[in-house]
Amino acid sequence: MSSRHTVTDNISDMRRTKTSTVRFKTFLLLFCMLCTASAAEANIVVLGDLTRDYQLRPGQTHESVIELENRDQFPQQVKVYQVDYKYLANGENFFPAPGSMERSNARWITFNPKTMTIPPMQHAQIRYLIRAPRDRAFRGTYWSMLMIQDAQERTGAGRYGVQILTNLVNTGKIGLQFTSATVGSKMGKRVLTVDIENKGDKVARPEMWVEVYNTAGQKAGRFISTQGTILPGCGIRRDIDISSLPKGSYNSLFIADCGGKNVYGLEIKLVLEGEPEVKAPAVIRN
Repeated sequence: MSSRHTVTDNISDMRRTKTSTVRFKTFLLLFCMLCTASAAEANIVVLGDLTRDYQLRPGQTHESVIELENRDQFPQQVKVYQVDYKYLANGENFFPAPGSMERSNARWITFNPKTMTIPPMQHAQIRYLIRAPRDRAFRGTYWSMLMIQDAQERTGAGRYGVQILTNLVNTGKIGLQFTSATVGSKMGKRVLTVDIENKGDKVARPEMWVEVYNTAGQKAGRFISTQGTILPGCGIRRDIDISSLPKGSYNSLFIADCGGKNVYGLEIKLVLEGEPEVKAPAVIRN
């Protein structure tokens, strides 16, 4: 499927049709942001990935551990608890009660301990067990987070979120939708900003880029986007630096490739006016 948009430096029209579907490798950078700025100074550190991704069949179980390290000279008290998690393209993050979201796996997970004291310069483990339900009505990707923080919630102690994803094998579909495309100025650069949501029930990890052609059909450039994971019901925003394009009109295709038949495309007509350091972002009107 393919969607079409016209984007200028000031005002543009947007029309939507449809295109294909998507791929992507990454652990969520949003979880790095979740670790507060003070986490860099934290005495308790989570070792290993902050995203754990598992492929399970109905009724299957999986057991694993989260390794912690106390880098302080004094004992540290830690508490562990669950939350659900959702993020939107506009940067909003939500942490509702565990099990409250439709695609939460919080009730599938048991963990211990919920509190602990870690001796100075020592390691400790949080053990968790995932039990995928036997009910085959469950399809696609489900997730929640284990939050790990100082039990006394002292300022500067830091907080970590470890996301646990369960993908039910051979179930679910990716369903990407482009919700916005604008051109604007950020830090003196002209950027194309695209918002994408996953309307499906399976996690999407697309590789993304935009191919740009002048009005004569000659290729004017290929611009690579950073990667990102898009969970069902969530969205991401991608800024692509197109400052190297001279002012003028271009036809472009934004591609989100998830591999196989899961490739989505958004046709964008760019009308670039003035220098990259434009004052106002583009506005798209439906």
